[in-house]
Amino acid sequence: MKYLSRILRVVTEQLEFNYHSLCRTLKLSHLCFADDLLMFYRRDRVSIKVLLKAFATFSSVSRLEMNCDKSEIYFNGIQQGEIDYILSISGFKEGNFPFKYLVIPISYKRMVIGDCTRLVEKVVSKLRGWGAKKLSYSGRLVLIQAVLSQLHVYWARIFVIPVTVLDRVTAIYRNYLWSSSDQYGKVPSVAWDALCTEKKFGGLGIVNCRLWNQALIGKYTWWLSCKSDHLWIKWVDYVYMKGRNWQDYVPSLQSSWTLRKICAVKDIFKPGYNLNQWCDGKYTVAAGYRWLQGSQTKAQWAPVVWNRLNVPKHSFIAWLFAKERLLTKDRLRAFGPPIDGVCDLCAMHTEDHHHLFYQCAFSIRCWDILRQWLSVSLPTQDILQWCVKWRCRSLLKKHLFFAAVVAVLYNIWRVRNLCRVDMIVHSPIQVMKEVKTSVQARFQSRTWPSKYQSTWIF
Repeated sequence: MKYLSRILRVVTEQLEFNYHSLCRTLKLSHLCFADDLLMFYRRDRVSIKVLLKAFATFSSVSRLEMNCDKSEIYFNGIQQGEIDYILSISGFKEGNFPFKYLVIPISYKRMVIGDCTRLVEKVVSKLRGWGAKKLSYSGRLVLIQAVLSQLHVYWARIFVIPVTVLDRVTAIYRNYLWSSSDQYGKVPSVAWDALCTEKKFGGLGIVNCRLWNQALIGKYTWWLSCKSDHLWIKWVDYVYMKGRNWQDYVPSLQSSWTLRKICAVKDIFKPGYNLNQWCDGKYTVAAGYRWLQGSQTKAQWAPVVWNRLNVPKHSFIAWLFAKERLLTKDRLRAFGPPIDGVCDLCAMHTEDHHHLFYQCAFSIRCWDILRQWLSVSLPTQDILQWCVKWRCRSLLKKHLFFAAVVAVLYNIWRVRNLCRVDMIVHSPIQVMKEVKTSVQARFQSRTWPSKYQSTWIF
């Protein structure tokens, strides 16, 4: 491709070749990426003949031929007779906008919802492949963060995605997290905006599609503000800005839809440029995303819930516990038809969040066994807040203690569900044996120095 580029640079310097009207000053005749080539020229017969001559020269030397079946030519403002002539001498097919390049739709017009159907279809196809798997909440969370979000990010870093499409993708993520399907099937336990905050602020760290799209486009606004040495920046400056200051630039109605959307993002980021001194420093997408989220308060219980030795599914249930969003019977009665509100574990009192985990006889017995096991004086309520303030000289012991507390919370909730749905009753002793087994397995799954191999907890 380098040899072809040299040939094109030579032939385009000939007097008979005419550049595209928007590429003349930059002398931009072609763009190469890997084995793909985009060429630009004015609508005349002479210019196309010059380009075809360059291709013929390249083919005679390299023995490489163009694949006319995969090559297309796009016209604008040319009479049909000229179009037919150019197609006949080139052997190319006439292309239509939008066309797809690396799955992304390319068009000179306004981006519409139909242009982004591929993104939605790709996300749905991934989910339907996973829907048959009985994944826990934490498993679905990992798939959303590691796979699904990357599909959206790939598109979002190129252009401003229509809000309707972003909302549809967000709805798919939300439905899959709570009901393991791309269709709505369950009332979300926590508002989506709360999920999109970082874990240390009480969320799950899921990307907010709208804000992340704006943060990615914010990179372009920063490049334009700093007059970065990019070909696209130079082209925009020549065609639209014409040397004017980017911060004060207002696009005209004749400007492209994409540029007007970028300018809208610029207006959103204006206060941030002065506050964070991005014009003098370096803008990062992560910094822009955090700024768009605004100031947030740290969740004191986050180090306990997201402790590195916790089993992931235990952490998710503990997170719902910390936010008091588990579907206990008092909350279920508010969502659906009237149900019996008596606790299934003790069959004595009304089941709510506080009773199930602190006042139920089953839970009290589990906490007593944990106190004897760890030799720690646990409180009878607000267990997570107490864990945050608990002091221990050994950091490993502290992590193991947090893992044990979170495992107890998870197993109380698990046994409650087994008792309510399958009518299976476990004893507190049996449950605590499972807690010890899970914590020990989690500890042994990591490599530790020899002095920690026989730690006090086991």
